[in-house]
Amino acid sequence: MNKKIIVAVAVLLLIIGSVFYFNSSNEKSDVVTLYGWGGDPRVNAWIDNELAPYAKENYGINVERVPMNIDEILTKLTNEKGSNKAGSIDVIWLNGENFYYARKHELLHGPFLNDVENAKKYIDLAGPSATVDFGYPTEGYEAPWGKAQFVFVKNEKLLSEPPLNAAELKEFVKSNPGVFTYPEAKDFVGSAFIRTVIYDIIGYDNIKDLPADYDVVKEAVMPAMEYLNEIKPYLWKEGNTYPKDSAQLDGLYQDGEVYIAMDYNANKALSKVNDGSWDIGTRTFVWENGTLFNTHYLAIASNAPNKENALKLIDAALSPAMQISKADLKGWGDLPVLEYEKLSDSDKSKLDEALTPSEELKETILTYDELSKHKQPEIKADLVTIIEGIWEEVVLFEKQ
Repeated sequence: MNKKIIVAVAVLLLIIGSVFYFNSSNEKSDVVTLYGWGGDPRVNAWIDNELAPYAKENYGINVERVPMNIDEILTKLTNEKGSNKAGSIDVIWLNGENFYYARKHELLHGPFLNDVENAKKYIDLAGPSATVDFGYPTEGYEAPWGKAQFVFVKNEKLLSEPPLNAAELKEFVKSNPGVFTYPEAKDFVGSAFIRTVIYDIIGYDNIKDLPADYDVVKEAVMPAMEYLNEIKPYLWKEGNTYPKDSAQLDGLYQDGEVYIAMDYNANKALSKVNDGSWDIGTRTFVWENGTLFNTHYLAIASNAPNKENALKLIDAALSPAMQISKADLKGWGDLPVLEYEKLSDSDKSKLDEALTPSEELKETILTYDELSKHKQPEIKADLVTIIEGIWEEVVLFEKQ
């Protein structure tokens, strides 16, 4: 073959390769990954159908949702950090003990909150949601994304008068064996239920200032653990097994195997009734002494491959348009974190409309005012981790 032809072909291949590399690199630079729990179809649908298109149109980025349990995400973060290379995780959905673990092991990028324009415009950056997560200072390493309150759910047709405290729950399960259970402590909803029992039996004020010492905490919460062991034989499957997560519990409730479900999303029941998953007789309720209230967040991995786009995604998630969309009771129904008075009159009207249930289904969920009257603060993240371990030792592995 003629040398000139060989050289020409080589140059052509080099040009094609360079163009392909440039386009691939440019395409990759437009992608931002969002890692978080993927067990709720409503949440997944909102991210895919609302947040991702909004971020694409307004910020020029492509959002890749990666469903993964938070313990797996933390393991992946830890392993990738150890490789000293850019990781695969950009943005993480987390809060509480998981944020505490990630900060303790230097797995997060920051501080960045003051660099997010919509946070500066619409969030109280000096308020508790922006500064403290489960008693642990956030220091700008995560951005408030939504608010949650732990609630119970019952089917009015099966249970007209629900138990409103631990004593009534014990009476209920003993009189109706097999129709109540709760997720394992590793699940955030299961952990919240256990803490709700602790609050009701022992009291928040008696545990909130405990040192992060296993034996000290164990001694303090033993009355609650003894209670959980007492009701264990009367649970679904006689307490020999527990749902792995809230999604499994939702399925048991939907099938009528259990009469009570529970969740951190106070408005979830309405969405479930709206889409036909749950019976129209579904009602949300809280215990008379209150239930846990907290904020969930978005953070950025310390070795995120695209920190610039991660900030753009978080800014998009905190925009009034997306906060209102996320709050819509016909979809996710997640409570917004934006300060109402900082919104425009137009956005206030849109948010009011989004948070107003239909006349037919308004009794399905509790009003925001009613929820606010029953808010209980979260304890410190390191105490939560210890309590989960105590439950596994004393309740899960305790032989009946």
